[in-house]
Amino acid sequence: MSLIHLRHRLAFRQAVAVVLISVVIGFCTKAVEIYLDLRHQQDSAAASIAQVVELHRDTAARAVYLLDRNMGREVTDALISHPAIYSAVVMDDFGDPLAASKRSPSQEIRSVFSGELVGYLLNFESHIEQPLRLEGVGYVEDHSSRLVIDIDTPFIASEVGKRAIDGLAIGLFNVLLLALTLLFLFYHYLSRPILRIARWVEQLGEGELGKLPYTQRDELGDLVNSIGHLWQERQEATDRLSESVAQLSRSEQFSRSLMENAGDAMFLCELDGTIVRLNHQAADSLGYAQGALLGSNLAKFSEIRSQSEYQSLFDSMDSREAVTFEDRQRRAKGDLFPIEARGIRLEQQEQQYVLIIARDITLRKEAEMRIHELAFFDTLTRLPNRRLFTDRLNSAIELHRAKGNLGAVLYMDLDRFKTINDSLGHTVGDQLLCAIASRVRHTLPNEATCSRFGGDEFVMLVPEIDNTRESCAEAAANLASELVQQMQIPFEIDGHVLYCSASVGISLFPHSGADQMDVLRQADTALYRVKAMGRNGFQFYDPEMQTTAQQRLQVEKGLHQALDNDELELWYQPQYNSREQMIGAEVLIRWNHPERGMVLPGEFIQVAEDSGQILDIGNWVLDRAFRQLCCWREQGLPETFQRLAVNISPMQFMQVDFVDRVTELLKLYQLPGSMLELEITENMLLNNFDVACQKMKLLKQKGVHFAIDDFGTGYSSLKYLRHLPLDVLKIDRSFVTGLRTDTEQAAIVQVIITTAERLNLVVIAEGVETVDEREALQQLGCFSFQGYLFARPISADLLTEKLTLEQTKA
Repeated sequence: MSLIHLRHRLAFRQAVAVVLISVVIGFCTKAVEIYLDLRHQQDSAAASIAQVVELHRDTAARAVYLLDRNMGREVTDALISHPAIYSAVVMDDFGDPLAASKRSPSQEIRSVFSGELVGYLLNFESHIEQPLRLEGVGYVEDHSSRLVIDIDTPFIASEVGKRAIDGLAIGLFNVLLLALTLLFLFYHYLSRPILRIARWVEQLGEGELGKLPYTQRDELGDLVNSIGHLWQERQEATDRLSESVAQLSRSEQFSRSLMENAGDAMFLCELDGTIVRLNHQAADSLGYAQGALLGSNLAKFSEIRSQSEYQSLFDSMDSREAVTFEDRQRRAKGDLFPIEARGIRLEQQEQQYVLIIARDITLRKEAEMRIHELAFFDTLTRLPNRRLFTDRLNSAIELHRAKGNLGAVLYMDLDRFKTINDSLGHTVGDQLLCAIASRVRHTLPNEATCSRFGGDEFVMLVPEIDNTRESCAEAAANLASELVQQMQIPFEIDGHVLYCSASVGISLFPHSGADQMDVLRQADTALYRVKAMGRNGFQFYDPEMQTTAQQRLQVEKGLHQALDNDELELWYQPQYNSREQMIGAEVLIRWNHPERGMVLPGEFIQVAEDSGQILDIGNWVLDRAFRQLCCWREQGLPETFQRLAVNISPMQFMQVDFVDRVTELLKLYQLPGSMLELEITENMLLNNFDVACQKMKLLKQKGVHFAIDDFGTGYSSLKYLRHLPLDVLKIDRSFVTGLRTDTEQAAIVQVIITTAERLNLVVIAEGVETVDEREALQQLGCFSFQGYLFARPISADLLTEKLTLEQTKA
């Protein structure tokens, strides 16, 4: 729709609005005026009728009093002569008509407005009855004699309606005349100038200012002047913009040409990484068409950075300094390639962008990697060389000194390599070295470093083993033994089956004041000691550590055979009360070594704990103990014999299936849980209190009893006593040996016994060997004993005889 048509529509709306508003306001004003006039007419008519009635009322009363019909008729004729009264009746004292006159009502046309509406608004009473009374003649008024008149309301309404219609017509005429006058004034002073201004604005759109259409100094004149000034400013700005666009077009063409012919990939991105422009080199490097990359995010092709990381990087850039970074991008075919990119922030048309210039640095990275490999890796075996190894060893030594951990260096030399290399040639020798390197890598743990120092020398760094020298030495010995065994496996090289052994020297670190060269020298010294002793083995730099590691290694290997060869045995040490009645027994393990004879648990239990073999040994002990208890129960036990105590390893107790295993054994051998007592250590409670407490409660539901072994030697026993389902406290032998009631040692025992009594726990003293120790314990309140004074650990057969003897005595 054109601007002229729009202005006509506004003028038409203005005219309609003025007319409607004038009519509504005039009509409402006239309606109020008519309503007030109606009220006034109502009051006037009522007053006129009342005046006529009052004028003839006494005469009518006299006529009733005298019963003079003629007089009454004169009254009624006089009343109906009033134009508003069409019926009048005088009633006597008996309620009968004395005189009556009536004429026809007014025959005026009753329109809705003049009749019904005006009559409704007037609300005029059409039937009036007035009582008659004659003053001063002794006449008593009653309700029978009265004057009855009927009012001609249509006549009154028609008169009032005519006045209302005439007033309304005159009012509407005045309103319309006013509206037309206003429309003329509006059109002359507003609409017509606006139409001329609209035509002038259309001419401005065609580029011509022309003569001003309105020059009066009012609001419209100010509007015309403002539009003229704005048009002139716009015209000047358009001229400047056209010149700028022309310059920008030339600059854009130059920039586009420069970007398209650049040798590097160029991306113009928004701050969130969205690509808005790129050159052919960028599309070719990614393997996509240019159109397919527009609108994509740069992070889509990155292997390293996400969209949020790119946005953080771009937000940190500014227009004063370029930022250099590296990335790995993925081509359309899926292969990755490294890039080096420079990014700088730009602003165009109040919009922030980042221009990225990227370059493929695959060749440079390959060269750097090659240089790194030549500098730090052996060219034949691809293992780290001496330089990289010594750097890592130095870092490990400094780290271990700070943390307190221990590591090991293993120096390995091949025993027969020179003979193989000289007889079969360097090609076979090189292939053998590569095969040995591969085998060593698979033998070592992931965190270890294996280096080739040259020739047939391989040095291995195990950076972090343990925080005790014994455990570290044992682990290093196991690893060295495994390496020696792996080297004894034949190698198949180029159709030849080659046999090669190895010698390994071991040095633990850190030592006080020893650097990486000292550690290597110690490992090399240990290596030459192996060669001097006949090769094909390993040695520690420290002879004492060598002996300890060898012994632990022999024990560990022997334990594997002990279970298979049934070399382990269960022995039992009885427990007695103060009346020397057997109340139970503790299960003890012995190793009947084929060469060393009977080995006590102190020599192999810790090794089994460290190697994990304690799980198999512990399960074996439980099964044999339950089986033996079942046999004794079937043969018959003394009434005083309460339960069999079995020591449980912390590692065994913390197994997920421990509770289920104990429950299954109780069912298998049909034993009540009350005959089983599990002895646990304080350290296990200290390290795994919540888990241990839960398992103890589950087994307690089966009737199983629990005892704290070696009570008083831990760190937090008293703290946990009240929270655990315990039954027995076993006083450690260190508190019992040489016990007398007048010593500080007795005070400690007294505290333990008193604490147990308050918690309703049984106390058993271990290691009771003299009568004085027993008497001192009884005086302090302990009445259960275990030790050499009563019985030494014995075999199952001897304990069976003792049980039989106890039952016979009973």
